Amino acid sequence: MTGTNALRSTHDGAPNGITHQGPADVRLPSPGMPLGTCREQLLFHTNELDEAREKVAALYTRHRLDFIGRDRHLDTYFYHIPLRRASINCLGYGSDMVIEPGDLQSFFLVQTPVRGGGLAVCGTQSIQSDTNLSSVLSPTEFVRMNWRANCWQVQVRLDRALTEQCLSQALERPLSGPIIFNLGMDMRSQAGISWWNTVRFVTEEAQRVCGLPHSTTLLRQLEQLLVNSLLHLQPHNYTEQLLHREPCIVPRHVKRAEDYIAQHCNENVTIEELAKYSGTSSRNLYRGFQQFRGVSPMQYLKTTRLDRVHRMLRMADPSESVTRIALDAGFRQLGRFAVEYRKRFGECPSETLKH
Repeated sequence: MTGTNALRSTHDGAPNGITHQGPADVRLPSPGMPLGTCREQLLFHTNELDEAREKVAALYTRHRLDFIGRDRHLDTYFYHIPLRRASINCLGYGSDMVIEPGDLQSFFLVQTPVRGGGLAVCGTQSIQSDTNLSSVLSPTEFVRMNWRANCWQVQVRLDRALTEQCLSQALERPLSGPIIFNLGMDMRSQAGISWWNTVRFVTEEAQRVCGLPHSTTLLRQLEQLLVNSLLHLQPHNYTEQLLHREPCIVPRHVKRAEDYIAQHCNENVTIEELAKYSGTSSRNLYRGFQQFRGVSPMQYLKTTRLDRVHRMLRMADPSESVTRIALDAGFRQLGRFAVEYRKRFGECPSETLKH
């Protein structure tokens, strides 16, 4: 059963409170508290394995999806609340399933079971997730999950580039490597309760602001609230730096070099040119960037160029040329550019352009 018929019926396998009535009020389930009444679309319902795999992949990433055991009765429901670079979803398969996307690459995924649970493996970490223990999946780690038949999960998808940008701004320097979260989030802890309340708030407000003037700006603020809440509530490999960051006065020559890079990043900038403009030696400029930005001046230049390309691709028409945009941003070795872009944003430049 798919499409209109699914919207007109109530399914016994869905969590209490979910009714399939299209734009009617839908109350998503929750671990001990309601997520809130909201008006979101039932994105799809299907009994077909290939269709479920294809439609979930369209919103997330390509993955292996298969049955565990002899029960082959699939009954998949997927609810979807879009923001801009994030979304809040609710998914259940109705059968014991193995889900293996490998590396998520371009997004983080916070999964809160509201019924049932299952195994979650992310890199070297593994947990038995249930209504008291959410899983926080990091994009650069290998992911594999086993969901029990009665498992329903509220999933918060957060864009990797946005998350890294928010953390970089909080630390006031570029990141030295990918963000890797602790896999388990205790939903009975103060941090878990605060996260869930944030998800509830964003869910309700996203429904209210859609269609209003400046809704794009408001949705962007809501997803940044989600990202910053996760960064400050859930431990990760940058938590110590984030918590114990001391205010520092960045030297004038570092700031001048940053200003020059911002204005001339599309040009063939050299370390000698940066040092001359900044009024210091190349060695002193290198030391200043390492101390206050955690990277070398030329790494900072490369990151600035990559971020510029990413912004341009997101705003460009899909018919635009990735090559032209990369060249305009100052990249000359296009093969190396594609490798660095994927490493930073978790997807190919052409994928960003399509979206």
